[in-house]
Amino acid sequence: MSILNAKLNFSFLCDYSSISREGKLSMNGIFENINVRQLPTHHPLMFIVANISGVNDKDKFTCELVLDDQNQKQIAIISQEVKVDPRRNFGFIGQFVNVRYETGGNYLIKFYIDNKEIGSHSYKIRQV
Repeated sequence: MSILNAKLNFSFLCDYSSISREGKLSMNGIFENINVRQLPTHHPLMFIVANISGVNDKDKFTCELVLDDQNQKQIAIISQEVKVDPRRNFGFIGQFVNVRYETGGNYLIKFYIDNKEIGSHSYKIRQV
């Protein structure tokens, strides 16, 4: 398989996620928007869960949070080498702690394999 086969099958934002000893994925508190009273703000904890097919062993995986505007300012990033059997999907659970948001608006979580974007997930920060 090659990078051309990598595909984001699904992604979720949630308050907490884990995998049991039996390999079962659990997600609690799935959300699409973060409502805040004032900006700038910090979001204390969120998990990003993704499932990606077509990944080779030793590919580089990157998950990046960016403000969805012309500048695409990076807010946070996780990067790691993938260790997976190419015949299986790559399951990712990323934990982001105390992420700072300067402004409200649209944000993206971008997923990359070997520096090639394979998909994204959008969410909003809304001042209420």
